Amino acid sequence: MLSSRYLHLHEALGLGPMWLNQHAKVRPSETAGGNVPSVPVIRLQAAPQPVAEAVRSLSPAAHQARLAAAAVVDEKKNAPIAPAATPAQLRANVENPAEPPAIEEQQAQVSDSLPPLHIDVRPSEIIVISICPSTKDSAANQLFSGSVGVLLDNMLAAIDLQPQQVHKTCWVKSAPINNAHPATAQIKAAAGGLANELAQSQAKAVLFLGQIFEHGNQRMLIRNLCGNLPYFIIPHPARLLRQTHLKAQAWTELKKLKRFLQA
Repeated sequence: MLSSRYLHLHEALGLGPMWLNQHAKVRPSETAGGNVPSVPVIRLQAAPQPVAEAVRSLSPAAHQARLAAAAVVDEKKNAPIAPAATPAQLRANVENPAEPPAIEEQQAQVSDSLPPLHIDVRPSEIIVISICPSTKDSAANQLFSGSVGVLLDNMLAAIDLQPQQVHKTCWVKSAPINNAHPATAQIKAAAGGLANELAQSQAKAVLFLGQIFEHGNQRMLIRNLCGNLPYFIIPHPARLLRQTHLKAQAWTELKKLKRFLQA
């Protein structure tokens, strides 16, 4: 004998008659009034949303961000891969490395649009030449201005040379950017004018100021400029103010210049 509650329970669970005894009899419910109690409905959890549905459920801003990120990933995946260098190319790179741009080319610009110095030539015992004026000199329109000029005059006085006996000039008359050396092209272009200046000064010797005149690429220009005139090279007074230990080196050359003038 089966209870009617048992029969309804099987129907709610989706169980067919095959699960019941074919010879069983159904008896009414034992509850008052014979009413069959309601069977709670079992609700299954909804299947998760597909990925596309989940993306569409995002806010518009988040959806756009997700699409942008996906585009970047696709772009990286599809980017062309550079071909690997062949052994011959690797060997050529080692044997002939690329040369960095020349320092002279990086320093070819002129500073602050300052006008070139105008230097009057006068007859002198010696001519003193620096490579170019500093920005401070160009602004003051005076070569070897300030403490640099004071030190230079004291050095020349130590070998018995008064200011009126010295013609002070510079190879390139314009100040380059950041007080750097002018370009080689500028130096070569100014060589002719400096040769005329040297001839007008009637100097007996040339005193070069600065380490740049010790470089090999300046030697030929110096020999062409000076000809048979003796020349001497000492550190620039501006450098001597910063590196006082170089004064001994400068003094050695100045004594050679003094002996030449006294001979």
